[in-house]
Parts: sequence; C-alpha cells; structure tokens
Amino acid sequence: MNKDSFVKDALVLTAITLISGILLGAVYGVTKDPIERANNQSTYEAYRVVMDAADYDTDSYQDALDTAVSDGIVASENGGAELLSVAAAKDDSGAEIGYVVKGQCSGYGGNDIVVVGVSSDLVVTGISFPEALPETPGLGQKATEPEFYEQFAGKGMNLSVKKGGGAGEDEIDAISGATITSTAVTNTVNAATDFVEMYILG
Repeated sequence: MNKDSFVKDALVLTAITLISGILLGAVYGVTKDPIERANNQSTYEAYRVVMDAADYDTDSYQDALDTAVSDGIVASENGGAELLSVAAAKDDSGAEIGYVVKGQCSGYGGNDIVVVGVSSDLVVTGISFPEALPETPGLGQKATEPEFYEQFAGKGMNLSVKKGGGAGEDEIDAISGATITSTAVTNTVNAATDFVEMYILG
C-alpha cells in the first residue's frame, strides 16, 4: 500500500468516525428528554398506585435520603437494598399524609425496582413496579401479579419471606420457585419503612 492510499483511507475512516459521533450525539440529545419524561411519568404513576395524593414533594427529604445512603445502615440491614428517591405525599391542604420511597435490591436476574407507600404510622400502603422486572417469566415475574404484591398492603415493619404458604402477620408468602425475587422485593419494602422511621419520623 502506498503512502497516499494509506493517508486517504485514514482520512476517510476519521471522517466516518467523526460523522457517526455527531449523529449519535444528536440522537441522544433528541431522545434524552423524552426518555427522562417517560421514566418520570412511570414513577409518578407508581406513586399514585401506592398512595394517592394531591402532590408529591420530592425535595423536602432529599437530604435525609442522602444521609441514609451515606450511612449505609438501611442497606446493610436489608440485604443491600438501595434507596433511590423519596417523596412526601400531600393532600390538597399541603399536609403530609405519608411517604413514597423508591428503592431497589438485587434479585435473580438483576435489580428489582420497587416503589413503596409508607404511612406516618409505618404501615405499608402498597407497592408497585415502575419498570419491568428483570426476572424469569413464569417465576420471578409473578411478583407483578396481585397475588404477590397485594400481600404488602397493611403490613408493618421487619417483614420476612415464608416458603410454602401460610404467611403470618409479619410474613410474605414467597413466590414458588422465586424466593430470591420475593426476598429482593421484601428487602426493599423493609428498607423503605426503616428509612421513614429512622430518617424522617425519628
């Protein structure tokens, strides 16, 4: 290969790389905001499922959330469950009626993201899933079915997972064949109630 041909090929490759980079940057710029809006919308829809409110204040307890994440106590006591966001649910008068905590914990196929409603007396008002769970269809995916997630509403703190059915007051019936997923979701719920008790109400 002569020198001129080599230089020409290098210039062509450089131009292709440059143009590709510009196009990818443009596509990211165009899609970033719509994707962020869609994610925010799904999160707020999940908020409404677990605790219907006139407003969700996502600012008031951000410092408390940052402190809890930094301390690491909530995560260490709940299977590594990570707190992602918190909102104070408010009625029409602006009074707080409870809290909505978004968190995640490692399940069988990846991190299971859960939104948890917690009342001011530390009762779970419900849970929901703002994103598809990265779990096995027919097994871990059953966490998104009412038979599983409706168990959490009305329960208190320090829940445990029970295999084989017949869960007690502070227990959650595990999904058959998906104990890891069941535990991941329960750990996130426990992390949410612990956080509210320790860093908001405490």
